[in-house]
Amino acid sequence: MMEKLLLRAGAVALTGVVAVSLAACSSGGAAPAKTSSGQKGGTLTSLDVTGEYSGTDPVGVYLGVEIANFRRLVYRGLTALPITAEKNPKVVPDLATDTGTTKDQGKTWSFTLKKGLKWQDGKEITCADLQYGLSRSYDASLVAAGGGVGLTYFGDGSYNLIDPSDPSYKLATEYTGPLTGKAESQAHFEKAASCSGNTITYHFQNAWADFPTAAAALFSTDPYEKSFEKGTANLFTINSNGPYKLSGSTFDQNAGGSFERNSAYSASTDSTDVRKALPDIVKLEFVDSPETITERLIADSGTDQAAYSPLNIPSDKYSQITPDLSSRVKTSTSPYTRFLEINSKTITDPDVRNALIAATDKAGVVKASGGSKWGTANGTTVSSAIPGFQETALNKINPSGDISKAKKLLAGKTPEIRYAFPDTSTVAEQVAAVLQQGWEKAGFKVTLVPIAKDAKPGYYVQVGTDPKPIDAFFAGWAADWPSLFAVIPPIVQSNPKGATFGVGFNYGFYGNSKVDGLIKQANNATDPTKQQKLLNEANEAAAADGAFVPLANQNNYFIYGSKVGGFLPDVASSYYPDLGGMYVKK
Repeated sequence: MMEKLLLRAGAVALTGVVAVSLAACSSGGAAPAKTSSGQKGGTLTSLDVTGEYSGTDPVGVYLGVEIANFRRLVYRGLTALPITAEKNPKVVPDLATDTGTTKDQGKTWSFTLKKGLKWQDGKEITCADLQYGLSRSYDASLVAAGGGVGLTYFGDGSYNLIDPSDPSYKLATEYTGPLTGKAESQAHFEKAASCSGNTITYHFQNAWADFPTAAAALFSTDPYEKSFEKGTANLFTINSNGPYKLSGSTFDQNAGGSFERNSAYSASTDSTDVRKALPDIVKLEFVDSPETITERLIADSGTDQAAYSPLNIPSDKYSQITPDLSSRVKTSTSPYTRFLEINSKTITDPDVRNALIAATDKAGVVKASGGSKWGTANGTTVSSAIPGFQETALNKINPSGDISKAKKLLAGKTPEIRYAFPDTSTVAEQVAAVLQQGWEKAGFKVTLVPIAKDAKPGYYVQVGTDPKPIDAFFAGWAADWPSLFAVIPPIVQSNPKGATFGVGFNYGFYGNSKVDGLIKQANNATDPTKQQKLLNEANEAAAADGAFVPLANQNNYFIYGSKVGGFLPDVASSYYPDLGGMYVKK
C-alpha cells in the first residue's frame, strides 16, 4: 500500500501475522485478548486533512485509514481482524460462518454466509452480492480513483482467479468487470468465484495460504448490492451492512461525513471483538492541515475533547507536546517504510544503483523528518512489524552513507540523477536537500524535481508511468494484509511485458529473473515458514541488485482528546487508532 504522502495514511497496512492452518476444515482462531468494554453514546470525531479520501465505494477505497475506519463502521467482510493489543491476532469470522475452508492447500477457499445479514435497505446479503463485489475490482473505470488492489492480487498479480473448467482462460486480460465485460468472460469469472446457495468458492492459480487474512484486510471480496450500482457516480456513496450508515446520500470529499446507527444492522450477526459500535454518532471531519488538527487536540476544547486524529503529530509540533499531555499521547509501531524507487529503465547499471544507495544519508533523512520520534533508519522496504521480517545486507551500510564505497562503484563516472518528490512541505524539501548533498559528494550530478500537491496528473501517476523523465523518486509502502507477500512481490516482481504503468508498486520497472523465480517458488509453496524464507531471499537478491534505496521504518505518534476512551492503534487498523473499540467518556 502506498504511503500516505501529504500525510495520507496508507492501503491497508497490517502487521503481525496469521499463520493459517491448511487442512480440509475451517481455519478458525483463538479468541482475541479482551479490551475494555467502554460506554455507549455520544459523538466521536476523527480529524483528517481535507480532500485526502480517494472514495467511499469499496473498490475506490485504498488508503489504510479509510479501510480501517470503514471496516468498523459500514463495510463488513467475510473475515476480520479483532480489536486487540496482541501483535499476532488470528483472523475471525465476520459475514462468514467461519474463516474459510480449503481442501487443496489453499488453491481454493470456500466461505458460507451467516443468516440474518442485511443491507441498510433491509435486503438480504447473498452469495451473488459477494460475487458481484469482487467482479467490480476488474473494472478499470471503477478502481481508477483507488489503488486497484483487487487486480493487484486477484487479476494479473501473484495469485489470479481461474475458471477451473478452463484454467488457461486469461481472466486478468479478458475480463473487464460486470459493467462492460463480455458474456463469455463473465461466465468464466462466475466459475472462478462460484456460488452454491450461500457458499462462495474462490479458485486460484496458485495456493494462497493466508487468503482469509487478505479477505479481512482488503475490500475486494466484500459484497456489493447490484441494484445499488451506479458506476462512477457511486464513488462517494455508501451502502452499509455495518452498524452505522452515512447521514445523507453523499460523503463530502472536502468536508467529510457523519455516520449514524443503521437500523437494519443486527448485532447478533456480529461480534464485539470486531465492532463494539459504542458512539451514537461518528464524524469523519476534514480540516486544512495536520498542524491545525494538532493545535486543536492540544487545546482540548469543546467537542474536540471527544476527537482524535489518525495523522501523526507533525515534527514541527513536537516541542508543544509537553509532559502534561502524556496521558493523551500514544506512540506505536508503523507498518510504513520510506524508501526511494530507482527507475531501472534509465539507471541500468547495478553499480550505479548501488552507488546511489551507498551515498544516501539515511540518518540525515531521519533527522530532517523529525528524528527518532519519526522513524529509524533501515535497510529494506519491509516494516519490522511484519511477521517474517528480515533486514537486508543494505542495513550494514553506515546510516550516514559510505561515500568512499559509492565513489569506488562509480569508478570516476558522474551520472546525472533526476530525483522527484512530492513538494508538500518544508520537511520534504529538507529531505531532498539531504539526499542531494550526499549523492553529489559521491560524484552524482543531481537535479531535484519537486511535484506539487495539486499537480495534474498527480505525483503517483507521474512516477508510476513508463517512460518518465525521472531516475529516482520518494516512495513508501505498507502491507495490504499482514504478510511478506503483500510487500515484496508488489515492489520487486517484474511488470508484465508491455506495461506502461507499474503493477502493484513496481513503479521503477525493476526486473530480475532470479527475484521473479524466488517469488514464484514462494507462491507455489504451502508451508508459511518456507514461503517467508523464499520471499526474504527474493528481497535480498533485489537489494543486492540495487532495486531500491531504503530510508527508514516510520513510527506513529498520535494525540487525542481527553474524553476519548478505548484509543488503541492495532494490527487490524494498520496501527492507526481502531474505531471499533473507541468510545466517548461521560
